[in-house]
Amino acid sequence: MGRVNSREVFALLEAAYRFRQYPNYRVLVNQALVSGGVFTANIRADSGQVDTWRDYQQILPDLGLIYSTRYIRQPQLTSIGLMYIDGTIGYSELFSTQVLAYQYPNGHKTDLSPAVKGELSQAGITIPPNRTELDVDSGILIKPGVLILQILLELYRQGYSPTLDNRECLLALVPTIRNRDWQEAYTRLLQVRERGDTFGADQRRLRDIQEWFQFLGQSDFASKQGNRISLSPTVLADIDQLQAILDFHSDPATFWIPQSSIERENALSWYGFFGSPSIESQWVTPDDLRSQEYLSENYPDHELLDEIDSPMVAVEVSEINLRPFSPNIPEVAESNPNVNVENILQGRTRLRDKTRQHQELVARLAARLTELSYNVSDDPNSVDLLAEKNGLETIFEVKTINPRNFQPRIRLGVGQLSEYRYRRQLQTQIRPHSILVLGNTLQLPTWADGYFSTDINIGLLCARADAFVALTRGATELEVQNAS
Repeated sequence: MGRVNSREVFALLEAAYRFRQYPNYRVLVNQALVSGGVFTANIRADSGQVDTWRDYQQILPDLGLIYSTRYIRQPQLTSIGLMYIDGTIGYSELFSTQVLAYQYPNGHKTDLSPAVKGELSQAGITIPPNRTELDVDSGILIKPGVLILQILLELYRQGYSPTLDNRECLLALVPTIRNRDWQEAYTRLLQVRERGDTFGADQRRLRDIQEWFQFLGQSDFASKQGNRISLSPTVLADIDQLQAILDFHSDPATFWIPQSSIERENALSWYGFFGSPSIESQWVTPDDLRSQEYLSENYPDHELLDEIDSPMVAVEVSEINLRPFSPNIPEVAESNPNVNVENILQGRTRLRDKTRQHQELVARLAARLTELSYNVSDDPNSVDLLAEKNGLETIFEVKTINPRNFQPRIRLGVGQLSEYRYRRQLQTQIRPHSILVLGNTLQLPTWADGYFSTDINIGLLCARADAFVALTRGATELEVQNAS
């Protein structure tokens, strides 16, 4: 993972999203990146052309922010990628969330290196088709970031300095194949330190350790200095919060397990899983650390954070005014060589840009309902979607959520649906169904099903990368889920 910063990742993602539907998106993205001043116009020696996108874009699929263009030709942002450019997750929170989730077997890069093949051959082990199968067959199921943080936390609890160097990590932690065995790794670390001999470490693998140290160093959890990693003051101030999320990510139920022998299917599954983290799996920077300096460093559009959910104008309406639904996402059928990148960049409607994840979710849901033979409408001043079939109507309200705002966002959605349902009944004399659609999966308390299904009679759906999941058992929710 190369050196990156918040503004570079933001610029790459935003340009990829803005021009994702143009066949010549690479040319337009390159122009936008250079025009924005974040990147310089590097001329490639092999082509003599500016190709900033090619030089820098690999960080995006590596972090699960977009699907690799190896599998999907046009740029397609994942949920967490949309969250970042919408300002609903910060830069350090993004890295913190992903460094906790990333694991072996990885599934993102599956090629076996010649060195690994040579070692397998020397050991008399049959060489599998890819790294994923090798790790599965070996019983490896571990999240390295979680293991490193757990060991650092235990060092702190036992009165030691919470720091590791790369050789200690290689000798003591790398032999561990499951997170639940972290105490064995801790014992090995004490033994390595007692012997004081770390010169037997395999030099070839130190680079992998450095990559993980660098990954952790971009998060809220740790700071990297040379070949050492240490717990940051941020987490030392609340080790209980850190331990809770480490326990969550150590649970085997939170791991991604490849289900196919086909590389492309596993790859798409990988991006869907790590690109759509559940609410419980996301790290939230404590509010008392979110200073203006923090916001400036972690939210490139931080001055617009308060605009989310703020209406541009106050609209007084007595009725719901429906229109046929049309996605607020432009479709581009063919390349337009006359696209003025400067005008597009300067003319963006900021509030609209702050709700990109919402627009994508509404468009996905509308497409699913249309496939199910619903007539789909919306009202730009109120209803996200109204779906009608066989004379029965259902109002859908879509809410993007994160760990910081999911409770007030759900309450807001419930209030809106109750109002829209009442107003629509005044118009038609028939009470419509209503369903709240959440942009992330989450675990609700046990009382929630009865509250939504019986008390307020509102259905619940959660969006995943490639599906909708019904949290209540109404007929419409199940129909949408089963069509996924």
